[in-house]
Amino acid sequence: MIIAILLVARAVALAPNETPRRQAVLGGVFAAATGAAPALAAESIDPATSRMGGQLEKFVDVNRGFRLMKPTTWNQFDGEVGAYDLRWTDLVETTASVTVSSSSYSGASIDALADVDALGGKLQKSRSADLLAKRARVSDGVLFYDFEFGNPTTATHELLAMCVNKNRLWQISAKSPEKSWAKRADLLHTVVESFVPKL
Repeated sequence: MIIAILLVARAVALAPNETPRRQAVLGGVFAAATGAAPALAAESIDPATSRMGGQLEKFVDVNRGFRLMKPTTWNQFDGEVGAYDLRWTDLVETTASVTVSSSSYSGASIDALADVDALGGKLQKSRSADLLAKRARVSDGVLFYDFEFGNPTTATHELLAMCVNKNRLWQISAKSPEKSWAKRADLLHTVVESFVPKL
């Protein structure tokens, strides 16, 4: 068994120029031989910067230390202590909202809290919603967990991104009634993916 592990480890180490598929296969063989679970690799994605034809504009909060693309015509509300930092709501459909919140956190990264699967499961239970999608991504050097929820009881759709930076646990939530989700999905995805907890 030990010889097999050493041979597989050597093959992985000697294969830096191999194709990603071959490296993945070798990594899987190594994981099987050692009993180690393969780590979920986070995609590296640049923060979204699209203005969506004028529907979004750049917003920078110097005091709190974050930036994002916010809906141009939505109302802005400053935070309620313990609830959120900033919120934007649609003028017409006020249940459509984007909310940024943060709290103190001693971990260095979101993965210190839990992995994306475990955290997604906990959030799904606390929201009594269906977890439609989840992923880990790195934007501007920060690890994010992205979740998408559908709640048939409240007929709402939610995008949630979580990350940690400078001892703060950040969350950005974008919600829309299910009936208007199809027309808002691209806009809200862009808002969430534009969020960066640093200037």
